[in-house]
Amino acid sequence: MIDSSPPPSRREILGLGIPAIAGGAAVRIGGSDSHAAEAKLEGGVGASWPVRRRKIERKWLEILGDFPTEIPDLKVEMKEAPWDEEGITRYHVSYQSESDDRVTAWLLVPDAAGGKPTPAIICIHSTTWGSGKDQVIGLSGKRPVDPAPDPQIGVDYGLTHARHGFITLSIDVITDGERIEPKRRVMDTRVFYKKHPEWSVIGKTIWDCSRGVDFLQSLDFVDYDQIGVTGLSLGGHMAIFVAAFEPRISATVANGGVLDMHRHTDAFSRVPKDNNWEPWEEGVDEPTNSAKLEKRFGFKTNSGPFIYLKNFRKYVDDQSLPLPVNIDDLMMLVAPRPMLVISTEQEFYRHKFFEKAPKVLDVYINWQDVDGLPSVLTARKERLGWDDTVAYYDSNHNIGEEKLTRQFGGFGAGDCFSWFSFPGRHGLPGVARRMSFAWFDRWLGRTLY
Repeated sequence: MIDSSPPPSRREILGLGIPAIAGGAAVRIGGSDSHAAEAKLEGGVGASWPVRRRKIERKWLEILGDFPTEIPDLKVEMKEAPWDEEGITRYHVSYQSESDDRVTAWLLVPDAAGGKPTPAIICIHSTTWGSGKDQVIGLSGKRPVDPAPDPQIGVDYGLTHARHGFITLSIDVITDGERIEPKRRVMDTRVFYKKHPEWSVIGKTIWDCSRGVDFLQSLDFVDYDQIGVTGLSLGGHMAIFVAAFEPRISATVANGGVLDMHRHTDAFSRVPKDNNWEPWEEGVDEPTNSAKLEKRFGFKTNSGPFIYLKNFRKYVDDQSLPLPVNIDDLMMLVAPRPMLVISTEQEFYRHKFFEKAPKVLDVYINWQDVDGLPSVLTARKERLGWDDTVAYYDSNHNIGEEKLTRQFGGFGAGDCFSWFSFPGRHGLPGVARRMSFAWFDRWLGRTLY
């Protein structure tokens, strides 16, 4: 849901300083804090929201670390890769993320996209052991040698959303898929932290997806303003971060991602064994194994350590420190752009989602269009179905477009945030996939019927 003014380029965003990267709020806001200069982090909705939003951005950026100050040319490499899926063309894509790093991805283009610009969805994979993007389009399981799982589990959402009619870009997250550096091992993020000691793997994934938006917007068959993001598990968690910090994401579906910044374990901010920050190297270091992971997955992993947020470690070591932000704050940054959160019933319980949901919903319900933030009214009028709405209520209830606009002005963005739970295993079964299709159809404007 982007307002009618042209969105800022990544160069313009960076030129305004690091806080401006986060969600775009500081980019297009008029700059006046006079009405709520001292708004507290935990207060403020409606007209006072922009000030509170900037405070949340800054708190998150202190944990995520600084984004790059250099934006290289994309230098896209794109080659068709034949396969057996009828009605969808597959391309192997790579693009420059940093001057010395490229993102690899599968681009799936339905034949129906040939006639007019089509909405696109960035798909972020779950935790895999070398498969990365391949699992998302149904080519393999968690490892490249593993067969693709039963489609009913739903990990091939890059493929299923393409079958539904969306263009999908399924990327490799750093240290997985084609982005495992030679002689290194899957998910060993120490390679990254040697290069960027004060950044984070989550920040890097946000950046890589932002560059993915740059790439998608360069394609004449992609609808420039209708780009979504989705993912499962690790990918669902990352999708919320991407939506929060990339203003050009128009709609989000987060599937099975962790919805709480747990610190009773060190999952978010591990410290390598013996505090050794030298990456594992084939031929030099012996393979390692986790008995717990071997029992869970059935193979010796020789992986990690995957360190999401290096700067989060102090909150693990000293649990008396109050958390400055949590996932509810992150989800608020997405507002008023549409976001659907999908998880199993048990995951909603375990991640304390229903403690957070009312706080997020409060921002959405009390949304007031403010200069510099996305306009809900504008977005409603630009989506499919607005003309039908106006025609129906005008002819049947004598409610014209002007009155409808006033009514929706008091409606806020309450219908732009929602959630759906399902029983059973961690995944994206058919009932959840259909919710995802419907959400993207509604908010990316692909089809109503």
